[in-house]
This record gives sequence, structure tokens and C-alpha cells, in this order.
Amino acid sequence: MRRAKLLLFLVLASAILLTACANLPTPADDPSQPHTPSASETKEASKTTEAPVSTAGTSEDVTEVPETTRPVPEQVQITADYATDEILNSYDSFFEFIEFEEISQRIIFTSNVRVKKFSFIEVVYEEKNGEFAFFEKEELYSIEDFSPDKPLLVSWMDIGAIPHRGISFVDENDRTRYFYLAASGEDGSLILGEFQN
Repeated sequence: MRRAKLLLFLVLASAILLTACANLPTPADDPSQPHTPSASETKEASKTTEAPVSTAGTSEDVTEVPETTRPVPEQVQITADYATDEILNSYDSFFEFIEFEEISQRIIFTSNVRVKKFSFIEVVYEEKNGEFAFFEKEELYSIEDFSPDKPLLVSWMDIGAIPHRGISFVDENDRTRYFYLAASGEDGSLILGEFQN
């Protein structure tokens, strides 16, 4: 009896395997495989796809209208540097805001692209849980159209370690951005640190 069951199992397994092998999909049935038409299919397709040629003499001019795509605006990059005579002489003109005549340093702000509503601002801070939050207190000087050709020269006095001056401008995404101006503790170079107003 045990041999009969084993024999029956082997016969059933063989039948299933043979049935599965007999029903293998053809390349025409498999959507992942490219279909290569046979010679008879090619002749039949060419007979049915020929379009009648019009001899009426009418023609239409078809012009393609290109899609209008808006150019991606270049990201605004504002730099702040100590103004040397060499840097100032490289420009034909510049905007100027002199807040302090004595004991001040001259700072030049430049941009890589045109910027709307560029402002030199007074920055104040609030301390919360040991962290500083900066805010714009008032606008000291403003330029509606700030361009790479005409930078802004300001006088600046570094008073202590906490920033008290900065800039704001409208960026390429029409978002107003705010930065405080500070001197690096490592090498004294100027830093623009972004903050949320």
C-alpha cells in the first residue's frame, strides 16, 4: 500500500510538471519580451498600413509651437567683505550708507544676481533657554533694485560679540530672507548668518 501511494504521488507530480511545461508562454504572450513579427505578419501589416496618397494638391503648413518654459532663476548669493580701495576701484559706482564716521570699518555687500528690496537693517536679539533668536528692529538703508554692477558700501562698527546689523532681501522665490552680520572668531572675516524674522 505504501508503494502504491508513492507511485501515485510520483505520477501526479510528473503530470503536473509536464502540464506546466506544455503551457509555456510564447514571446507573443509575454509583454516583457519584444515582439518580432514573422514574415507573413510583416507582409500583412504593410498591406493594411499603407495610407492613400492625396493628389488634390492641398497642403497645410504645420508649425510646431515650442513649449514655453520659464528659466530657473539663479540662486541669490550675497557676500560681505571689508571694503578696500582695490575692491572699490573695480566698480564704476556704488550705493553708500555711512552710519558711523569715526572708528568704523567699511563693508561692501555684493550680489551675483539682481535682487529686489535689499536692505541694511538693525538686528536685535532675544535670549530663550540659552539660545539667541534674532529679529529685524528697523531698516537703516534700502535699495529697490540691487544689482551685481552696483554694490552697497556701509560703515560698520563691531560692538561686542552679538550681531547688531544685518541685511534682508527678496530672493529668487519671492521670499524675504534675513541675515545678521558678524566677524568670525577664527580669522576676523565677515559672516552672514541667516535667521528667521
